[in-house]
Amino acid sequence: MSRINELKKQNPFLTIDGIDIINNLVVKSKYTEMLVNLIKNDRMKEHDNNNRRNDYVYELREYGYDEEVLKNMDTAELMKLTLFMGHYIGYNNFRMFKEFVDLNERNLINQNDITKYKTFRDIELQISLSELKNMDKELSKQTHKLYEDNEWLVIKPMSYQASLKYGASTKWCTASRDNSDYYLKYSRRGILIYCVNKITGDKVGAFKSLDEYEKETSFWDIIDQRIDSMESGLPIVVMDVIKKEFKEQVKSNFELLSDEERNRQLMELEGRYLKSSEEQIPTDEQAIRPIERRLRNVARLIPMRARNIEETVTEQLTENINYEINPETINELRRLVNGESQDEYPNQAG
Repeated sequence: MSRINELKKQNPFLTIDGIDIINNLVVKSKYTEMLVNLIKNDRMKEHDNNNRRNDYVYELREYGYDEEVLKNMDTAELMKLTLFMGHYIGYNNFRMFKEFVDLNERNLINQNDITKYKTFRDIELQISLSELKNMDKELSKQTHKLYEDNEWLVIKPMSYQASLKYGASTKWCTASRDNSDYYLKYSRRGILIYCVNKITGDKVGAFKSLDEYEKETSFWDIIDQRIDSMESGLPIVVMDVIKKEFKEQVKSNFELLSDEERNRQLMELEGRYLKSSEEQIPTDEQAIRPIERRLRNVARLIPMRARNIEETVTEQLTENINYEINPETINELRRLVNGESQDEYPNQAG
């Protein structure tokens, strides 16, 4: 018996037979057949349309399924596969699992006895330790280190890339690979701190808002549940470091950056946005307008007087979508960053 057949025998809950499920409910085979036909001729019609089918294909493609294979499957198969992957595994867990496999195959995981892992949380912690051990030295410069001993590392992420690395394997929105907006929001609003246990891989996030109209001091565990600081497991010495920073620091993470560094990061993130959206962006002028509006927002946030505006912005666009930006937009950007209309758009981030 192959290992896969053994797994099927040992885990019958994962070998689902819809007809058996129906027959157990209605008992008589004639009613089983009737209900199967009702499902096939009525319920399945709700799913057998191009929009729903395309949704299934798109979602399964995110798991790594080959699109050509998916196109050859009927809608019922696509629906069952989508429901199975979503309910039993989940996209984030699957992506994390694939990352673990990649790291383990490259001998970058400390605990390489895979029989020891019982939960996805176990995998998260090992990925966290691996990321910390293999941290790029250049990336470590994109942080403000507040404290470090044999067990704990306490840093302030000063870039989105640093937030991704030091927040790896957490569920924190500020470390989301799919959306940089949350990191920017929190880094502008206040003081963002990551505490990393170098032994277990556990992590705690701490945040204090400096916005007088939106006050907040909060602590978050590795799965993004808000917790009381007393429940965080942080030692007294680490808590004292956080308290001191919250008490004495009057500038947000983002405000501590130089104008040049703020501008560099925003243009980098803009490039990431355009690149990730490339497949969905038509080349017609109407579709490009939202991109030009986003670039105007970048100009309003950060002074770029030292940069060549036309070269910088055009480079960002042509690199990602082969689009030559409208000259009117260049003029608008130049006008904004040279200090005009400052009353309406203050020359600062946040």
